[in-house]
Amino acid sequence: MNPLVSVIIPTWNNPQFLTPCVNSIIATGFLDGLGEIIIVNNGKQPIKEEFGHIEGITVLDPGENLGWEGGLELGTKHAKAPFLCFQNDDTHIPMANANFYKELLYPFQNRNVAAVGPTTTVAAGWHSIYQRYPIRERIEVSYLIFFTVMVRRSDYEALGGIDTSCPGGDDIDMSMRFRKAGKHLVITPRAFLIHHGFKTGERVNGGAQVDGGWNSLQMRDRTNHYLINKHGFKFYWETIRGLSYGTPEPLKDLEGDVVASMVKGDAVLELGCGYRKTVPQSVGMDITPKGEPIPHVPGGVSVADVVGDVSRPLPFDEMSQDTIISRHILEHCVDSAETLKNWNRVLKIGGRMIIAVPNQDIGNMIPLNPEHVHAFTPQSLKSLMDLCGFKQIDCVDPKNGVSFVGCYEKVLHMAPVGVLEVAHA
Repeated sequence: MNPLVSVIIPTWNNPQFLTPCVNSIIATGFLDGLGEIIIVNNGKQPIKEEFGHIEGITVLDPGENLGWEGGLELGTKHAKAPFLCFQNDDTHIPMANANFYKELLYPFQNRNVAAVGPTTTVAAGWHSIYQRYPIRERIEVSYLIFFTVMVRRSDYEALGGIDTSCPGGDDIDMSMRFRKAGKHLVITPRAFLIHHGFKTGERVNGGAQVDGGWNSLQMRDRTNHYLINKHGFKFYWETIRGLSYGTPEPLKDLEGDVVASMVKGDAVLELGCGYRKTVPQSVGMDITPKGEPIPHVPGGVSVADVVGDVSRPLPFDEMSQDTIISRHILEHCVDSAETLKNWNRVLKIGGRMIIAVPNQDIGNMIPLNPEHVHAFTPQSLKSLMDLCGFKQIDCVDPKNGVSFVGCYEKVLHMAPVGVLEVAHA
């Protein structure tokens, strides 16, 4: 099975930081089905001897220093995954953030998100945990710094890849090009790593106090002039100034729009409603009581009307519901067939079961969340629904890059005593 994420690390004679960087990635379990690591050895250190024997790690030796941009170009040509993660060799993922890459993947549920970045110790702009008002939840931003960034490969290739002619600022340039294409850039604080910062740049070019050195006034001026000439001062200034933090524009819930369009009837039950209901008239059920924080959802507060485990028998009358909504619940249920039979019991004959789950046809979806215990394709879910008393009405790709939405009509009743009752026309 092909990897979901390709981590590309250009490096130049930096074993002091590269070795712990790669080891920290391995320690997260990243190579156990989620992704691959591609190291572009721009220097002379013996990286193949150190890491080349490990399954899932590829070491490329171009024979010359291609630089950051050229290293990414070469690494991308060898990458197999639909998501690319460009990562500096002086980064380190703490064990407390073992879900680092899964957290970066999560915002890509929205198909219009092209790139996602983490928070860190050393970085410009909103990435830094030391800014006066550090980011506390996922938020859209006007640019990302590429000390570590994950991009959707199809969006990256649609732009023509990285601009290797940039005299620095390739990350700002690509951020601007993504936004011109109508794409979103997101920072998620749930993905955090340590960034030592500028280790290779200062060794190659000298520090900020050296004329033309790394982060020197001359380097910044050269980069800014290039970006202004390429994109115009107005868009450049809007990018650097940033988006409003007070009222960031919410990312569109493409999946939710599809689900809402399928709802029928007045008695609507939403299972695992979490911090928001897909349709306002629904009765929400969740294991987290109303008003309490939702685990793993920064700032999310439960809106549940009924508290309970949705994988167990539901506290509703038999055949009392017109529509049941289940978004990203079934892949968490160990006994999915028994769970569906419990849901079937409270749905009216002819009622609708609307289910959204990650689409295994897109990629390996189980590693996206350590709580996933099942994977589904549109066909496999249809087969399961057929066995549990439902016939498929529709199956829609919401174009968010991660899920599909199935709409099923109840044709067979699962009675509480285990006796099947066939619907009569």
